[in-house]
Amino acid sequence: MNFLVIDCGTSSCRAVVISGCGKIRSQTRLPIRISRPEPLFAEIDTDDLWHQVQQLIATEIEKNPGISFDALGVSAMLGYVFLDKTDTPLMPAIIYSDSRAVAECEEIREQIPDKVFYATTGRRISPFLLAPKIRWMAKYRPEIFNRIETIVGLKDDIVRRLTGQIQTDTAHLDYSGMYNVHQARLDPALLDALKIGTHLFPSVNLPTRIAGTLTTDAGKKLKLPPGTPVVTGSTDGTTAMYGAGVLEEGNAVLVSGTTDVLMLGADRAIDDDTGTLNLNTGILPGTFLVGGPMGSSGGTLNRFEKMLGSSVNQLAGKITALPAGADGLLFFPGLTGERSPYWKAYLTGGVAGLTATHRKEHLLLAIMEGCAYRLVRLLEILTQNGLSPRTLTVVGGGAGNDIWNQIRADVTGRKVLKPAVTEATSLGTALFCNAALDTRRTLKEITASWQADSTRCLPRKNRTAAYRKLAQLFTAYIENNETLYKRLVSLSRHPGGNEEWNDR
Repeated sequence: MNFLVIDCGTSSCRAVVISGCGKIRSQTRLPIRISRPEPLFAEIDTDDLWHQVQQLIATEIEKNPGISFDALGVSAMLGYVFLDKTDTPLMPAIIYSDSRAVAECEEIREQIPDKVFYATTGRRISPFLLAPKIRWMAKYRPEIFNRIETIVGLKDDIVRRLTGQIQTDTAHLDYSGMYNVHQARLDPALLDALKIGTHLFPSVNLPTRIAGTLTTDAGKKLKLPPGTPVVTGSTDGTTAMYGAGVLEEGNAVLVSGTTDVLMLGADRAIDDDTGTLNLNTGILPGTFLVGGPMGSSGGTLNRFEKMLGSSVNQLAGKITALPAGADGLLFFPGLTGERSPYWKAYLTGGVAGLTATHRKEHLLLAIMEGCAYRLVRLLEILTQNGLSPRTLTVVGGGAGNDIWNQIRADVTGRKVLKPAVTEATSLGTALFCNAALDTRRTLKEITASWQADSTRCLPRKNRTAAYRKLAQLFTAYIENNETLYKRLVSLSRHPGGNEEWNDR
């Protein structure tokens, strides 16, 4: 078998040809064009994205003459498309990082206490959720809001153009802010309080089910046989978790990109009293994904590499020669605010312990260490809730930094694995395709058969002991400087803006 998958992430959209045993044959990518027409806005023109998808598929067909595809799969960043009665998008899609609905979040909090919202949805109220975005639309774009017939995900809109079918998956509902993750349904009480009707949402399908088949019109445009199965798929973050082995017992997956997201599988719902952990619906019946999205990580490292004119790779020898803690330097990398495990949107970046003796390599090491300290606290909270992964599998763009992977192992005291294939979203999409066609095997069985050898980083005990103390200082600094950061935000020209948050 061969699968043609579309993976539209935050930075690029790619088409990938993957074999029936999980091997990448070829891939093509184009940069994603995100529009920011106003401060805090983040939108994508769905017609433009569809044109890119057509270009990418055409290129992959040229690269693979004579290959037939058993199924097409799609994943995309979390985003929402508003369709009218003719199933035509009314406006550009609003993606996850759009923060226009900050005020609407506060309005929702006045109606629904944070604890009630969290207990129902398994997450905190946030501008990146759909509910406050809908509220914003009703208030500021009533001419569009009143014409909305259906709301689908960005991935769902691509599937619609391929098959003519309109549906969604549970991951998009998880991030709607209206979904009862415990009862696996849109919550009537939340919908009633928010004055949002269930008619706006299409039917729900599992990511591993066939959404429909390629229409004659789409087949002509793409030069693919009409009738080719198209699989439902999911958001890119959720898909990456499964592509990286989140179903493997005792293994947590860290998707490392502009931001980091850590998740692991659970066979029960977690009742986290601290409200730190996110609870997502699992693909397998009765299962969940538990963890949290963190603040800027790779985004911060990349920014400072550019500012310093030096990269981790260029300074690798000097960085690895430094002691744990970068000679007394702590770097707080949340340039766009802190999410899990601290949930302090106002708490931006900072440096403590900086002296005249610190150099470029110290700063870059301290940034990577700072990102890893978040993991320590998040893993502590998971352990308190009866979940303590033995291994961390790292995928995404940040997985290619082996120095950082060793730091993660040393800081957390856990074995860190880097799969041979780190394009976990593309791989996960192909897994869903395989599961949709191969009904004899479970998704877990297919995943196990696809797992390739991994590069392993083992924790070094002496450095882990030092990092344990440094992680405590890191958390203490965050907890004890709230007033300082709140006052700084009040004086900033860009209060509360967050263009890089990613909780897919």
